[in-house]
Amino acid sequence: MRKLNLKLLLPYNWAHIRKIKVYDDKKRLLTKIMHGEEPEIEIPDDSKQVIIKLDFYKSVITIPQGENLHLILFMDFRDRFPIKYFDTLKRKCLTGKFVTQEEFEDFSLSFYANAHKWIHKTEVDKGSLFLGFLLSAGLTVMSVVEQNNPYQDIIFMIGLASFFSLLAIQIENHKILLYDYKSRMIASGAAFMLGSIFLQSSFPLIVLFILFSLTFLLKSIHSIGQLYRKVNLGKD
Repeated sequence: MRKLNLKLLLPYNWAHIRKIKVYDDKKRLLTKIMHGEEPEIEIPDDSKQVIIKLDFYKSVITIPQGENLHLILFMDFRDRFPIKYFDTLKRKCLTGKFVTQEEFEDFSLSFYANAHKWIHKTEVDKGSLFLGFLLSAGLTVMSVVEQNNPYQDIIFMIGLASFFSLLAIQIENHKILLYDYKSRMIASGAAFMLGSIFLQSSFPLIVLFILFSLTFLLKSIHSIGQLYRKVNLGKD
């Protein structure tokens, strides 16, 4: 038998009065745990995985080698309205990971504030953002011009959706969740490429749209990579 220390912390008042069931891969119930509890249990030597369940939530976590193990349980979501309500619908939102004893002892509700990477509004790549607005407007205009294009509606939706997605970045006041920024920029770049391919105008114009879309995508990926390195260095 091996020792397993568990700690469960949930944000806000979510499921604070509920008991989360913890099984192993042999479907043996190991324990039930509530928010704020830190039980120490014994698990069979032949247990390979820990499975945590609550309603439709279910996560499978591989058990590492060792005799004295520490497992923290938490909710993995983007703490921002309204995105957090979509994230909490994911089955693996309630999850966990094995950590060192020191990390286990330091695990607190501040985890939810520190788990997400934020950037200041001034760190946004304004050049890429401006190019994105131009591409969004260009595709929207082209969808109106190309009345006989069977993909007209798709091009229009790409242009409009990308515009509002980038606008959500532009209207942020102070700081932006880096994951949101990355998702919006890369998704917009991929959408621009797709919309450009659907165009049926002159060949030079299509090539121009593709080149600008590729420039937007590559420039965004480069700047996002720099932001991640900066944020990670700051945490170190």
